[in-house]
Amino acid sequence: MLLGAALALPIVVLVILQLMFALDGERRAIEQRTLSQATQIATLSDSQLRSDLAVMRILATAESMDRRDWPAAYVRAREVTELNRHWRNVIVSDLQSNEQILSLSRPYSSQRQPIDAAILTRDPRLMIGDVQREGPGCPCVYLHQPIDAEGRYLLTVAVDPRAFLGPLRRNTPAGAIAALVDRHGNFIARSREQTERVGTPGTRYVREAVASGERLGIYAGTTYEGLQNHTAYFTSPLSGWSAHVAVPSSLIDGPRTYSILTLSIGATLALLLAGGLIFWALRDMSERRRAEERLAQTQKLEAIGQLTGGVAHDFNNLLTVMIGGLNMLLKRLEDPKQRQIAEHMLESAQRGDRLTKQLLAFSRGQQMESAPVDLHAMAPGMDALLRRSIGPGIDLSFDLDPDARWVLSDANQLELSILNLVINARDAMPDGGRIVISAKPSSRKNLIELAVSDSGLGMTKDVADRALEPFFTTKPAGKGTGLGLSQVFGAVRQSGGTIEIDSTPGRGTTIRLLLPRTQPPAIEAAPQEAAPEPIKAERPGESILVVDDEPGVRAFMADTLREAGYHVTEASHPGDALRTLRDQRPSLLLTDFSMPGMTGLELGERARTEIDGLRILIVSGYADAEALEASPSRPTLLRKPFDEHALLSAVRSVLAA
Repeated sequence: MLLGAALALPIVVLVILQLMFALDGERRAIEQRTLSQATQIATLSDSQLRSDLAVMRILATAESMDRRDWPAAYVRAREVTELNRHWRNVIVSDLQSNEQILSLSRPYSSQRQPIDAAILTRDPRLMIGDVQREGPGCPCVYLHQPIDAEGRYLLTVAVDPRAFLGPLRRNTPAGAIAALVDRHGNFIARSREQTERVGTPGTRYVREAVASGERLGIYAGTTYEGLQNHTAYFTSPLSGWSAHVAVPSSLIDGPRTYSILTLSIGATLALLLAGGLIFWALRDMSERRRAEERLAQTQKLEAIGQLTGGVAHDFNNLLTVMIGGLNMLLKRLEDPKQRQIAEHMLESAQRGDRLTKQLLAFSRGQQMESAPVDLHAMAPGMDALLRRSIGPGIDLSFDLDPDARWVLSDANQLELSILNLVINARDAMPDGGRIVISAKPSSRKNLIELAVSDSGLGMTKDVADRALEPFFTTKPAGKGTGLGLSQVFGAVRQSGGTIEIDSTPGRGTTIRLLLPRTQPPAIEAAPQEAAPEPIKAERPGESILVVDDEPGVRAFMADTLREAGYHVTEASHPGDALRTLRDQRPSLLLTDFSMPGMTGLELGERARTEIDGLRILIVSGYADAEALEASPSRPTLLRKPFDEHALLSAVRSVLAA
């Protein structure tokens, strides 16, 4: 009983700590994601403001402005406003006489009007004003640009707040409410009730956050709709405006409550076990019993120390054993109630798998993961999203060649690239037009041409030559950051392809993405209703060396392979593996990627020097895909977590290659 209590105590502590880490990680991930969304809204709003200010600088230096030819300046301002549909008014003021020289809200007249009070009382140090609900062209946001060096003449543009609604709504998660507010906490844009709320004060929680002077943070509050929430906010250093994203409080408070509950239950269990351990230890004070107690304590501390070595890596190992073990258990259970319990456990483990993948994707900075992408499924599947993005005045069609289907790329990055190209095409057609998304085999070997064509304004050769440069933009319509095409170019280059631009002024533009052709996935996903057939070794007795520093994962892989008919030798670290290779000549080296002292890739390359032609299969949750691709041994990668069917399929495929 003493030994059982000593062994159970560290297990309970480890399980409770892992549950707490998972729950706390879920809460922190939601907070970080919401902060990121608020930052993205503010960044996109800044991009729109920079674009407008750049156009205003160009307008302020126009020849008519320099000559003080105000009738011609009025005409020029009207032309620029036609290209910038979100400009609701353009005003030129004489700050010396406090008179309004011209305003697009009325026909031009040499008779001057009194200057607008909002312009007269503005802070001369700020080029970006606050939201105005009353006035010509309002509700609006005033942007200011001096026309002359002396500061006598001022160019002011009234921007429609709805110009900021698109980025705001695109970055507002489902069930949340987001808003962009000015320096005084008044609504500029809001994901709900925009017309009613623009120019009105935000809730006291919003105003208190603005008044605090903090650049970013999270606060609790209640929206006008009565939504109890936690709100992440970020303040732009350019405009002083702040973006606020309010998510339901339950998303953040839930994991925190469960974490406290888990800690309470775990502490109670740990105290009970510790009490039993102390009780039985007091009955026998012999040296042997004391030595066993010290050993149990040492094992507990070692296990806790290993936990701090990498939460994501540990989760993958645990989930591999859980998912694999539960799948094996389901094959042996006949009792319906027991199967139902096991299936619920498997479903929870799979949810943990998805959470771990999200954490790993974030830590990698969303590094691309190339895989076969079906253009015939992906492009038409974006039809609704693309049509919402371009509006009703533009016709969108697809022309997909049956021989141009599978390409090697990252599906998410490729979808984002198509969306960027379609939005660029939309901006090039202010009066409407046609966009065609096509795919066909390229004249270049082993490449497929995915093209987006428009009937818009087109580009000159000088502009087309620089179109892929980061931050380069002609800003003909006063919008855009110049990053869209450069992001597309980077994604295509990472996929092993390239970009071609074919454009003629007045006749439209075609941008071609040349992507590597690939074969469809060799293993199609089986229907969920049908259980996979057991996989057995083609040549029973084939020798496999399994290397993993995690005993549970190593035991699961070894037992699974032995049941399938393979001869398995286990090694707990690379040193043991290299010594085993000198005595045995296995057909396959199955190794973890991340191990102390040496990675699985380094072990595989050294093993190849010992055994020529040795096949290598690496299992990992976050292996360096680029390093594996560049390695001369070209090992196969199996992502953790996996079940026994995926393991056996991968082993059989590698051995048959």
